[in-house]
Amino acid sequence: MIAAQYKKLFLLKVYHAYYLNSGEVAFEDLEEDDRQSNLRKYNWQDFLRITPTQATLKNFKRFQLLYRFTNEGIIVFSRVMEENVQESFINIEQDLVLSFLISYKDPYFENYTAMDPLSNGKILLSNFIPQHFQEVDFELMPTESENTVFSEAFVVPRESVDTYFAEGVNPNEGNQAKGLLLVSMQGENGNLNVTNVNGTLKVNPTVFKINFDNRSTYWTYHQQANNSSVTTNSPKPLTKNGFVQIQSDSDFDEPNDDLSELKFPNPSVERIRIDENNYYSEIYI
Repeated sequence: MIAAQYKKLFLLKVYHAYYLNSGEVAFEDLEEDDRQSNLRKYNWQDFLRITPTQATLKNFKRFQLLYRFTNEGIIVFSRVMEENVQESFINIEQDLVLSFLISYKDPYFENYTAMDPLSNGKILLSNFIPQHFQEVDFELMPTESENTVFSEAFVVPRESVDTYFAEGVNPNEGNQAKGLLLVSMQGENGNLNVTNVNGTLKVNPTVFKINFDNRSTYWTYHQQANNSSVTTNSPKPLTKNGFVQIQSDSDFDEPNDDLSELKFPNPSVERIRIDENNYYSEIYI
């Protein structure tokens, strides 16, 4: 019996600076050993869920596709012919669209992510412009080489996604979803294509990548001993790794002799308030 052969169809990498940066040093500026150390600890599934819809699970079976989660993202594989690994075992239709639901695994995700709250919108990551979103202004999902950072350009009105759920996805699946990932075999341009125009698989599979930036907040320290508070004069980055050093003589505008005696811990992501579009982390010392 000959074992089935599979080849990568496409990849999606999901990076987040909150988990990959170290203090005030960006991931890409770290020494190689430090980058690898942070990557070994990193798993995007700590904060997000990306799950195929029921329709896509059926298409996985129909076209003999497999999907696997890695610490850095998702890989979709296609079964290929033994004599030609660029040819899928079952011909993949060029208009095939694979749909996935995006939801938060970490309830504090928006606290440490540089984004507006999704009160009236939902995330849309797509390599093409679906019919349901023809009149909606959004940015197409970037490839790895673009290194694009997630922004409001990837957020669309909630009603446009709800319409898609009503017509293209089971509404019961999408009710709790924070967004939608759509991958068409033929993207909006050649760089975004998953398969070649003749239906064969690419020699080098397309790698999509979404980079979430970490939020910076003003840090408010509440001194319980004397019932006073002091706030940094500029926003500071929230990171899981490393430490952001606060200097009493430069990071505060209010003169206070008592500050020099204090230690300033970095904040957790749970205590954040919004005031006039500014974000404040609350720390009690």
